[in-house]
Amino acid sequence: MRWCLSLAIVLSACRGSSVPEPSSAGRAAPVIPVASGPAAAADPWAPADAMPVTPAQRAARVAGALARVASIQPQLAVVRELAMPTPVPAEQQTTEQFRAFVQTSLAEELPAAKAAMLQRGLLHLGVFMKAFDLAQVLEQTMTSQAAAYYDPAAKKFFVVMVPESDVLLDTMSAHELTHALQDHHFDLTTYLPPTLDDDAASARRFVVEGDATFTMFAYLATKGGGADKLKPVLGLLRTQIEAAAAMGISDYATAMKQQAAAFPGMDDSMKTAMESMENLPPVIIGPMIDSYMKGAVVAMTAYEAGGWKAVDALYATPPDSTEQVLHPATKLVGTRERPRKVTLPTLPGTEVTRNVMGELQWAIYLQQWGAPDAAAAAAGWGGDRYLVVEQAGHLVGYLATVWDSPADAQAFAAAYGATLAKRFPGVDLGAVAAGVPRGDHGKVFVRVDGAKVFIVDGADDASAIEALARGTRIP
Repeated sequence: MRWCLSLAIVLSACRGSSVPEPSSAGRAAPVIPVASGPAAAADPWAPADAMPVTPAQRAARVAGALARVASIQPQLAVVRELAMPTPVPAEQQTTEQFRAFVQTSLAEELPAAKAAMLQRGLLHLGVFMKAFDLAQVLEQTMTSQAAAYYDPAAKKFFVVMVPESDVLLDTMSAHELTHALQDHHFDLTTYLPPTLDDDAASARRFVVEGDATFTMFAYLATKGGGADKLKPVLGLLRTQIEAAAAMGISDYATAMKQQAAAFPGMDDSMKTAMESMENLPPVIIGPMIDSYMKGAVVAMTAYEAGGWKAVDALYATPPDSTEQVLHPATKLVGTRERPRKVTLPTLPGTEVTRNVMGELQWAIYLQQWGAPDAAAAAAGWGGDRYLVVEQAGHLVGYLATVWDSPADAQAFAAAYGATLAKRFPGVDLGAVAAGVPRGDHGKVFVRVDGAKVFIVDGADDASAIEALARGTRIP
C-alpha cells in the first residue's frame, strides 16, 4: 500500500509505556505527557469515568483533535527538523468510508486475478498456512487495524478510530503529520513504487513507518522540543522501543485483548481491532507490526549515528532488504550488507507468481511451522528468488537461496526440513534427500551446495532440483 497507517497496535504500545522526560537534575524520569483539552487527567492515556462515550461526544472529541493539528504541526517540525510550509488537512473518516477506500486501492494494486494467483502460489509454498481470500484478508487487516492513515495522493490524513483519550488522538496526529513531512520532502509515492520486489518494499516500509513511530515517541518525550531535549532521553527511549520491538504477534494480541476488555466504553471499531489481531495470518500482520516497532529501532539507530540527517539519508539511499533493517546497527547504518542477486533459469510451466522472500518472511515462515530458533535460522540470509509455475495441472515451486556461510546454509536447511514435518504430517524426514512426499502431488526436494540452498516443492523427481541448481546464477 502506498498510503501510510497508524495502527491500533502503535497506540497500544504508547498506552503501555511511560514516556521519559529529563528532570531538572539532568536525569531521565518516567512521566506521562499531558495534552491540552478535557483529557488532561492524572493518567491521560486512560478514560476517566466521565469521558464521552456517545457518538456525538466522540465526534466532538475528534473535532477537538483535528483543531489541535495546527498547533502540533509546528512542534513536530521542530522535533523532526523538517519544515512544513503549509498546513496539512485532516479529516475524520468512518470505518465504512475507509473500507471503501481500501477496496478501491486493493482493486488497483492487487486485481482479483493477481490476488488469486498469488494466494495459490504462496499456499503451495507453505507461506500461507491455509487457503483464504487474499484480497478479503488484506481488506480485513487494513480496516480492523488502522487507527488513522495518511494518503499521499490526497495530501491529507484521516482519523478512523476514536480512542477514549485526547493524548492518543494527538499521538495519532503526530504519527500522520510525520508522514506528511516525509511526503513533502521525500515523495512517498516515488519512494514506495509498485515495481519493488516484496522484500525491498518491506524494507522501505520499515523506514517510513519506523521514522514516523520514532518521531512520534520523540514528540511525546520532548513535548515538541528539539534535539537538546531529545538527546538526554535517547537511552530510555531505546529501552522502551526495543522492548516493544521484541514482542511477538501473540504478545501484542494478548495485550490488546486485555486493554479492550478493560475499557467497555471503547469505540467499537477500536475494540474490534484489538480483539481481532490473533485471527490475522502471521505472514500479513507480522511484517506490518514489525515495520512500526522494529522500524522505530532503524530510525533511532540512524539518529544516534548522525542525527535526523542520517534518517533523511535512508530516503535518498533506501535499504535493499529486510536483512538490513532487521540488523540496522551492523548491516544498514554505516556499512551496508547488500543482498546477492539470484537469477533463476528458464523453467518449464506457466508462471503463477515469483518474488523474493527475504530474511523477514523466511523467519515468519519458519516460526509459523514450528521450526526451532526460527529467527536465528533466517538471520544468515544473503539473497533468494522464488518462482511457482503450473505444470500439467499441478503447481511446482522453485526456490534458490544463498546464505552468509555454509554453516548458515546448513542451519537454514535443517530448520526448513523441520517445517516439512508440520506441513505434511507423517513424512520421514530422514528421506529428505530422496524427496518428501507432499500428499497431493509430487515431492519436496532440498539440496545444500556450500552456502546455497535449493528447494523444489512439488516436482515428480530429483531432475527438477538438478536443473534449478545447475541453471541458477548467483554472482
